[in-house]
Amino acid sequence: MTIADAKDLATIVVAIVAIASLIKAVMEYVAQGAQKRAELFFSLEKRFWENPKFKEICEWLETDDPALASLSFKDKLQFLGYHEEVALALNSKLIRPEVAHYMFGYYSIRCLESQQFWKGVEPESPSWSLFRDFAGRMKVIEGNFELDRSKLRF
Repeated sequence: MTIADAKDLATIVVAIVAIASLIKAVMEYVAQGAQKRAELFFSLEKRFWENPKFKEICEWLETDDPALASLSFKDKLQFLGYHEEVALALNSKLIRPEVAHYMFGYYSIRCLESQQFWKGVEPESPSWSLFRDFAGRMKVIEGNFELDRSKLRF
């Protein structure tokens, strides 16, 4: 083996190591992104189900209970604002549409369709545009829903 051959071989080895390192770095970056998305998701889910008022609202939304009409504006604002946070995460591609629908869409749709919830609140106000858009998107997904485990991931 000549010095030129050894030099060529060393160049090839260095290139292979560099490519392998790049591939490993990209894979770690992707895994880290999935972990951060999972943390965001679990934080959103925990905040939703640990809020006693949200649990009560969800229970009432099942039947469009007249008690929804007597909710304070603050409680309605927090419930709608929460769903808008989920919508922002969805729009930022931090949550997949199918995950947003599967975990958060049901009650946003029930809320959008509720007659009682919107008493005392103007549903067509520009302030609720993001909520209406999110609930509308969730309704479309619900109308075409078929379980596909590959889409329900971080």
